[in-house]
Amino acid sequence: MIESENFIPGNSENPGKNKSESNAVCFYSETGETRRIAEFFAKETGYPLTDITEKGIAKTKVKERETFYYDNLVLCFPVHCQNIPGLVRDFLSVSKINNLTVIASYGKMNHGNVLYEVQKKYRKNIKNIVAAAYVPAKHSYITGDTSFNDICVPEQIVKKIKNPSGIILPKLKKNPLANLFPKLRSRTGIKIYKNGDCNRCGLCESSCNYAAIKNGVTNNKCIRCLKCVKICPESALSFKPTFFMKKYLEKKKITDTIIYI
Repeated sequence: MIESENFIPGNSENPGKNKSESNAVCFYSETGETRRIAEFFAKETGYPLTDITEKGIAKTKVKERETFYYDNLVLCFPVHCQNIPGLVRDFLSVSKINNLTVIASYGKMNHGNVLYEVQKKYRKNIKNIVAAAYVPAKHSYITGDTSFNDICVPEQIVKKIKNPSGIILPKLKKNPLANLFPKLRSRTGIKIYKNGDCNRCGLCESSCNYAAIKNGVTNNKCIRCLKCVKICPESALSFKPTFFMKKYLEKKKITDTIIYI
């Protein structure tokens, strides 16, 4: 992590395009599961809750994006195909953080190595990582799977957030194929169908953070987060795992909460 003075809002190199938030809980959640985890931390810390998709990063050109400054930040996001979601990568690339607690939710299959990757890839933007955790949560593709329970989060994490000191995260095992076309693998494993109840209301299109669907039909930008299926008011969208995805989802589930403090 960075061995330097704290980040100071109002960087003169980019005047008028910086925003300072002393403390916050920020989250990325397409189906609401990771939001529940973020709400838990917001309640325990008293920090304001912010959805990073509301910051407009995805719809702003890279050179025009604001820089966000945080003294203490709790960042919650889901693991996507053992990787950091694209919107979270964009958010971290334009944030300057003194003390970061990072929580990665995973669907009890494989969390990969995303916490270490946050530490390594964004070390210039983060002064200290003070705590981190892999937290088991409901898998979007498994019907009837159990949701996040706050007993999965030890009190020590909240205490560490309030009394921050830097830690070094270890590198864990990750499937060597995890970085190979993750969106394509998701689209191959999960099929989304539209039935005749679609009234072309456009809600799926306006709600998608990846511009990956129009009138109920997905394109190659789709990451299969299933937000469109969840929010459709007419239940016109459904999904079905392919044979190989079904076999993968039948594997023994991992329910461990792994914490670093």
